[in-house]
Amino acid sequence: REVVHIVLNETVFHPQGGGQPSDKGTIGGIQVDKVTLDRSTGVVTHTGIKVDDSSSLPSPGDMIGLKVDACLRRKLSECHTAGHVVDAAMAKCGLCLPPTKGYHFLDGPYVEYRGTIVSSERADVLEKLSRTFTILLEENIPTKIEMMSKIEADRTCNRLAQNFDFSDHPEETVRIVTVANFPCPCGGTHVRSTGELKESRWGIKGIKCKRGVVRIKYDQL
Repeated sequence: REVVHIVLNETVFHPQGGGQPSDKGTIGGIQVDKVTLDRSTGVVTHTGIKVDDSSSLPSPGDMIGLKVDACLRRKLSECHTAGHVVDAAMAKCGLCLPPTKGYHFLDGPYVEYRGTIVSSERADVLEKLSRTFTILLEENIPTKIEMMSKIEADRTCNRLAQNFDFSDHPEETVRIVTVANFPCPCGGTHVRSTGELKESRWGIKGIKCKRGVVRIKYDQL
């Protein structure tokens, strides 16, 4: 099969980034398996294979139809949103540790924070976090997405702890996603409310601490 790379003037595909894998779908007769963003140029590249040998490849200036795999997009949006609920549960439990990494892939998602939780307290923390996570889903809190100035974003996202640095952000505005009343900078896709995660049975699965990093694992239970 011929591998094809396509650049469009605009796209509905979400590229991989921010801990979230890219969308998949089709562009004409091309099965798109990966979408990447070059942050230095802003160019989004769609990579896939030509599955319809009878059709020709698009030429510059052509109009072409795009179709995102809606089922996969939904699962990835749920997974990413659940990661934000982990952040909110951590904050509500008084664990305002700086986040360092979010892995919102479907093969074992987790969120990592800088710090530690002493071993004798981990079981209690896990139980409290799990209970708080469940309560946040039951409250069916709407997701809110806003564009803010860097000053406003700093004031909004760092009200509990100085966890986010906006000084190096290349643009004057920042996309802020608020999930379960916890705001943070994010470019990913999300579901409309925390209640939608309850229907899909998302929850916290475990805690792992190693070398100054706390990893909170979550998944569909």
